Amino acid sequence: MRRRVGIVLLPEVAGEPAYPEFAEVREQARRSSRGPIGMDTVGRMEEVAARRGGDWCTAVLGRSFPGLRHVSTVDGWMLIIADTRGLEPALPPRIVEERQAAEELRVGRERAAVVELSMAKEAWRQLAVKAPVPLTVRENTRHTGPRGSLRHVAAAVDLVSGRSRMHKAGMGLCETPERANPLQLGGAVDLPPTCTRCREFVAKVRTLDAPAPPTAAEAALLKLIDSGVVLTLRPARGQPTIRDTSQRSHGVAWGHLGRKVDTAVTKLQAKGWVQKDEKPTKTDTGQHGQRWRLTDAGTSAMGA
Repeated sequence: MRRRVGIVLLPEVAGEPAYPEFAEVREQARRSSRGPIGMDTVGRMEEVAARRGGDWCTAVLGRSFPGLRHVSTVDGWMLIIADTRGLEPALPPRIVEERQAAEELRVGRERAAVVELSMAKEAWRQLAVKAPVPLTVRENTRHTGPRGSLRHVAAAVDLVSGRSRMHKAGMGLCETPERANPLQLGGAVDLPPTCTRCREFVAKVRTLDAPAPPTAAEAALLKLIDSGVVLTLRPARGQPTIRDTSQRSHGVAWGHLGRKVDTAVTKLQAKGWVQKDEKPTKTDTGQHGQRWRLTDAGTSAMGA
């Protein structure tokens, strides 16, 4: 199937003049525009447009003046004739209204941007105070995007997150130490970060000497200890044993006392997250044992 290309001729944009001489100036410009146009005439048009300015040209034409290259010869002659007559027409009412509406829209957007920035700064302040060390926001000076440079979060000391993820001092929290093309960060700025990954790591990083966060199994056991169902029991025959009394175990000795968690609780105790009561208490099943409880560090770890 062959393509057919059609040319659509758009009608000339009608002006909305705000001065009575418009029709006379327009008719005189039509008569002057007949025949070829010389470079001297083009030079006169350019000189008038540059000297008078865009607002005056808009007022003469009765519509927005996009520049001499985008108007007809008649429009160019109108500028010359109006300048020769010394006319000082007012802007069309529609242009004035559109400019007022645009200005109100601009002011509204600026106010909304100020409020949005203030809220973003406050949200960043609340997030940053939870970090173990002071953090700074720095812009990437190498690459920019549609909304400007991406702002990253950096620390002055080495940090770690998760089990062993390193965050080197002076680098963005989103970067890895072995990155082949590291970010080029500028100086600190008083603006909230825009890097999503950096913001996510702020709540996860810790100092090198801080304990690692609990695993999923450790977190589950911490919740059980916090509920008060983990105790050290002393059977009539046998050694003391640490049991989760919330569920019965069928695979080990003394299973009626609960699930055996000696090794797991001992590891939590070594990390300083749990401790055992000195005095025994009675359980729901009628046994007597020393109840395990969370320390302050354990409570913090459980909430990490």
